[in-house]
Amino acid sequence: MQSKAANTLMRSATNNQTRLPRSTVLKSFLSSDETYATILLLIVTDKYGTECLEWSPETIKLEIEDDFGVDLPKQNLDKLMAAITIITTNFFYQDPVRFVELCNVFSGDDAEPNEFDPADVDEIAWGLSESFLLWPPEDSDSNYDTKFSAEVLEYIRQTLIEEGFLSAPDVLNISGLDETSFVRDTWSGDPEMYQAIYELQEAKKLEIKQFLMDNFSDLKAQLKVVPLEDANKEELMARLERSQRAAAE
Repeated sequence: MQSKAANTLMRSATNNQTRLPRSTVLKSFLSSDETYATILLLIVTDKYGTECLEWSPETIKLEIEDDFGVDLPKQNLDKLMAAITIITTNFFYQDPVRFVELCNVFSGDDAEPNEFDPADVDEIAWGLSESFLLWPPEDSDSNYDTKFSAEVLEYIRQTLIEEGFLSAPDVLNISGLDETSFVRDTWSGDPEMYQAIYELQEAKKLEIKQFLMDNFSDLKAQLKVVPLEDANKEELMARLERSQRAAAE
């Protein structure tokens, strides 16, 4: 199934515009480049159980293509393996190179291990959001498991600075970036300039918030309609709705 056709079918199913056979809906999700990593992982674990988390990418691709009758796009295999990486390793938290790669993949970029493609603020924000949906950190987790390394935090901080942020959007507060007091002191004698800087910063944060809200809304729509047999969608839907509310605040 070609990507454009898969996208059209997937959107039709998601928007409840037409009733399609279960097999067709699953094929459209597996073939569409608009399908989120979370949905791909749900489809695969619903079919094969958690044992598939230990399979190689080649095995996963062959099994999916044989059982679902699709040509799994590289982009979706990358998303699927990124989701598996989140729930089976701590690379996202400890390795800045893998952190960047995973953020990129969750936003739809191909995994290119031999090329470094910097993740921008949008990609980092969504990478954090989807990884927390897949595997929510717990307070009891060890620092090595789900606490970000200094190198990862510094990457996030420097990316925010490069894109003109003086303080971090809520989802990226872990970076610790907050230069608002410095700006306030610097421009205390020029209220108009300070107000202009403040409004620009608020606009940049609002763009991130809207971006996340749009993604959460799309993911929620996909989760509602993806036809699963054994997987329990309720817990994930509850986490998704909590994240959606948090992003809206």
